[in-house]
Amino acid sequence: MSTLRQTLTREIPSLTGLRGLAAFWVLLYHAWANATPRVIEIGSGPYALNLTIAFSGGWTGVDVFFTLSAFLLTLPFVQWQMGLAPRPSLGTYWVRRILRVFPAYYAQLAVLLLLAGAFGIGVWPDARRLIGNLLLWFNFGSSGVAPINGVAYTLPIEFCFYLVLPLLALLLRPRWWVLLALLAIVETQLYRHLMFDPAAETMSKVLVLEQMPGRLDQFVFGMLAAYAYARMTVAGNLPHRRVSDALFLAGVAGVVLMLVLMQLGFEAYWQGSWLLYVWHGATGAAVALMLFAAAAGSGIARVLLANRPLRRLGVISFGVYLWHPPILEWLTAAGVFDRIEGYRLPWSLPILLLATVLVAELSYRLVERPMLRLGHRRGAKTAPATEPAAAPQA
Repeated sequence: MSTLRQTLTREIPSLTGLRGLAAFWVLLYHAWANATPRVIEIGSGPYALNLTIAFSGGWTGVDVFFTLSAFLLTLPFVQWQMGLAPRPSLGTYWVRRILRVFPAYYAQLAVLLLLAGAFGIGVWPDARRLIGNLLLWFNFGSSGVAPINGVAYTLPIEFCFYLVLPLLALLLRPRWWVLLALLAIVETQLYRHLMFDPAAETMSKVLVLEQMPGRLDQFVFGMLAAYAYARMTVAGNLPHRRVSDALFLAGVAGVVLMLVLMQLGFEAYWQGSWLLYVWHGATGAAVALMLFAAAAGSGIARVLLANRPLRRLGVISFGVYLWHPPILEWLTAAGVFDRIEGYRLPWSLPILLLATVLVAELSYRLVERPMLRLGHRRGAKTAPATEPAAAPQA
């Protein structure tokens, strides 16, 4: 039993690398948009390969983050349900979740406020917006406020999932998991259909429909992937490496298919297209398949994702995610890219990536790592090494 528990709490290098890739993908999207979006093609004429979707679809990295987070955080609860470990302490769970998000977020918020107040870089928020940013009050309809850092809108979505995860994990049992899957799908569809008409304007629809209840299915698919992985590990019937490779490629193909469908139908998306109701869930299911396959030992996943650069990027991914938008804004305002002739993305992207990685490393070393160590002093024996808070250095 101890051996099985160690297997389920070990770091999965491919998943650490996938987290790094997701952070880079979001950064790539913003760099592409800032450089004046255009069609990205290799070759010319009828043989040209259009790769634009790889750039314009970079916001899908957020979907990867959500499903991956659900997978990793579910593993300790699955171990408890299977009798491999004590019941996770909810107190420890909450301490770790808070220390994982708020110290790094508040440190950045302090820097942004200092720059705005002392040097006029950025905009100083009014009292309502400041309080809303301190409380992460972003995704709550007309009562919400605009985040000072745009990407922070995703933090309350994930934090709401943290609230319900311990309850949802009670259904991770034989036969009950089907009920969990149906509950998530039905709830997501009901929420999106019922809340579509009340939110008249497109921006209102974004604020309302992108709350956690409208994306619960993709979180739950990550949970179910973790449950399947743990069950098959204990039973000793994980799929053969070739099967894992096939499953991983199927998941990748699923993500690509959803991106292509979105590119073809994006104009009708917020008008009530069928994609509005299934896109996040279907993409989450494809990502969950990738997670299961990578954890089960896919050689392709290991080659693509478990390399040293991506794993290190995965360790500092939260800082990369948080810091790249303001850094891009500062570099642009300072005219760093103005002297670049022609299409500037090939030059602006490496500059942005380098600057972001340096700042993210500082954030990790000075803020995140000390806080994570503090959080893991409690119940260290039950902490999975695959949890984002415990990802080891590459």
